[in-house]
Amino acid sequence: MIWTVGSTVLGVAIIVYGLTDIFLTLLHPHARGRMTRGIVSGVWRLTSGLGPRARAASGPIATLAVVLAWAAAQAVGWALVYLPHVPEGFLYNEGIDPDRYVDFFEALYVSLVSLSTVGFGEVVPTEPIIRILTPVQAVIGFALLTASATWLLQLFPTLGRRRTTALSLTMLGRAGYPERLHEMDAAAAATLVHGVAQQIAAVRVDLSQSPESYYFREGEAPTSLGRALPVAVALAHEALTSPHTDLAMAGAVLDDALEDLGACLRDNFGARGESRADFIESFARDHA
Repeated sequence: MIWTVGSTVLGVAIIVYGLTDIFLTLLHPHARGRMTRGIVSGVWRLTSGLGPRARAASGPIATLAVVLAWAAAQAVGWALVYLPHVPEGFLYNEGIDPDRYVDFFEALYVSLVSLSTVGFGEVVPTEPIIRILTPVQAVIGFALLTASATWLLQLFPTLGRRRTTALSLTMLGRAGYPERLHEMDAAAAATLVHGVAQQIAAVRVDLSQSPESYYFREGEAPTSLGRALPVAVALAHEALTSPHTDLAMAGAVLDDALEDLGACLRDNFGARGESRADFIESFARDHA
């Protein structure tokens, strides 16, 4: 009896922990589950010493590992719930002898079949509580599949916006906009600086709502935001020193957006240093 209760309680705890991690990662706008955070940061640290190719693959590897961990938590948790009822609580098709199989692996098999919504039908629950729980697990499995696919697909627009911002800044730097900003019409220059500030703010929001995107490393220098951010810093500095009020105010907005981005890099991703320049340099080292 104690073993039965212990297995069930442990299984429920694993299920709830996994679902909580999924909720915090996918649905909460400013949080990440501990399991997700540990896996992603662990893969990032592991690939740091393996060269640029490994670092470039850390983001996709980490997201795949997170999805597999979510599925494993549900599979094992539900298996522990079913375990006390194996084999007495199930009806087996003719030709299947449950005594040939280890109880835990049989429970895991039932859990995986229910979670994947495959439903082979050769093992059918007969106990009332199990008959209710298996469809519940199937619904969770379908939701997990849908949520994981949606999460992965949402990462790519986030990365696209960040890389577009980086490429835009790179082209502005190549054209010499920071050095020649004062030669432009003040209104046009203010519009340009405001646009850059909006792009930086969008990157800041993306990193907050999809922190896993930080661990995707750009493969080309022009699309690396870490390398391109000094252009935005230079634009903000030049705009702030302008005698034109509109341009100076636009520079203040851009400067504040960069400060906020630096604070995000420090607080959420462990950027090292004491100043905004240090945080940006740390970001550049991670993504260079």
